[in-house]
Amino acid sequence: MSLNRVYVGYPMDLNIGCGKSVSAVGAIMTLWAESVLANSEKTIFSNIKLMNVDYQLFTPKNIYEVLETKNALVLLDELHSIIHKNHRISEGCGKHSIKGLCYHLSEFFRQVRKRDIETYTTCQTLSDVFYQGRLLMNVQIYCELGHLEGNKWKKCTPMKYPQQKCPDWHRHRIKQYITPNDKPWQSFYFNPEPFYNNYDSYEIVRGWVEYGGNEDGEHNMEQSIRKTTGTDKIKGW
Repeated sequence: MSLNRVYVGYPMDLNIGCGKSVSAVGAIMTLWAESVLANSEKTIFSNIKLMNVDYQLFTPKNIYEVLETKNALVLLDELHSIIHKNHRISEGCGKHSIKGLCYHLSEFFRQVRKRDIETYTTCQTLSDVFYQGRLLMNVQIYCELGHLEGNKWKKCTPMKYPQQKCPDWHRHRIKQYITPNDKPWQSFYFNPEPFYNNYDSYEIVRGWVEYGGNEDGEHNMEQSIRKTTGTDKIKGW
């Protein structure tokens, strides 16, 4: 089943890390590895740099190419840096590097089920996801960074350590609360250690403004749609 998943943190954990990005990367890497073993390798698209795996960059210019890729895995890190939570979605919006980008990204999330595409999005908190995006996220995963001391999980508070980061001896586990869930308030514990080498946790994720367009901040999205689908519009638009 195709699902839109969003990994978020709690407001009190802003700027100290909660494990949302490594959780999303880990989920994608696990599914990709399973697809390879099953001789049905999935294509990965990502807006951040991934390491030790083949992937394609997810940009404003290839939204519809990605949408036409069956059984793809899509990572969209730091959604709040692309669309502000209070942004008004409009097909004619000129506030992005590509005219109507917010609308086309929203429509992308709506149609992934038609191509069995799985999406993994991260955002600082759920309230930082733009309104339509919140409605389109089938699963919300709340992440909290902790470590094991003996057999007990303890929340990490990097601010109290020198250099404001966890010491090397911490064996990290991400406490995940997943909703909807058949067992409300049940938490799951994710081991992030094998996946830290698959991405750069210090990469600055910028909004999609660097891809440019014309002087009015526009890009011919119609040409992109026509090139990918052979039509002027997605069927039903």
